[in-house]
Amino acid sequence: MPELPEVEQVRISLVPHVVGRTITAVQVDVAKMVRHPGVEEFRKNLAGRTITGVGRRGKYLRLELDDGSWLLVHLRMTGALLAVKKELPEPRFTHLVFQLDGPENLYFTDIRKFGVVALMGRDGYQDKGYASLGPEPLDGELTPQYLKEKARGKTAVLKAFLLDQSVIAGLGNIYVDEALFAAGMRPTRRVNRVTRKEWEALTLAIKRVIAQGLAHHGTTFRNYQDADGHMGDNSRYLQVYHRKGLPCLRCGTLLKQIKVSGRGSVYCPHCQK
Repeated sequence: MPELPEVEQVRISLVPHVVGRTITAVQVDVAKMVRHPGVEEFRKNLAGRTITGVGRRGKYLRLELDDGSWLLVHLRMTGALLAVKKELPEPRFTHLVFQLDGPENLYFTDIRKFGVVALMGRDGYQDKGYASLGPEPLDGELTPQYLKEKARGKTAVLKAFLLDQSVIAGLGNIYVDEALFAAGMRPTRRVNRVTRKEWEALTLAIKRVIAQGLAHHGTTFRNYQDADGHMGDNSRYLQVYHRKGLPCLRCGTLLKQIKVSGRGSVYCPHCQK
């Protein structure tokens, strides 16, 4: 699933293609991908609206519209928003098409059809996931004290705790594994056994791995691409994620993979305590 750095790169790449463009029509081939409102109302209310900006919060994209409403987009596991010239073939696995008044259309492609869109700001509808997001990794609000307070009274393992979007918005499997390695902590550690010094190390590690992901335009292994169809190259800088069975780049110990809260988690038995 695209995480914060990947979605931010999509946001950046979308801006020159869509800002200032008017949506002339919307084609919906998979109705379940439209979370709100109904498909016909969704199509009707978007037609004629001009896109005034592209924002992001956590793993969500916001396409701001000229009437004060906005299009909320969650790419989920394999979704992509692609800006493609109208004379070129429609991309594979296209399920929604936003026809624009310029030389390109905007295509929502998704192999698994898990991605969703919702038209917000017109009728009071709230997306629960979006409304409950915690601070982002690079926000000043994310501090060791904040994490310590959020963990108070809990016995969850660190991996599950950090994946909770109401705790930190935008973290997923890739960057949690990388942050835990950088902080020297195993994904199975219980949050009620983390010391103040360890919270400090973990907070710094989270900020560093997210900054690195942003600097390298996100991580691509299989499906992730930005609006121009470009892949991210952060995979070259990963220390543990997707490296099961390979030597630790720090100590040479073979990396292990275990299941934590239903997610594959790679770690170094020597470097992570």
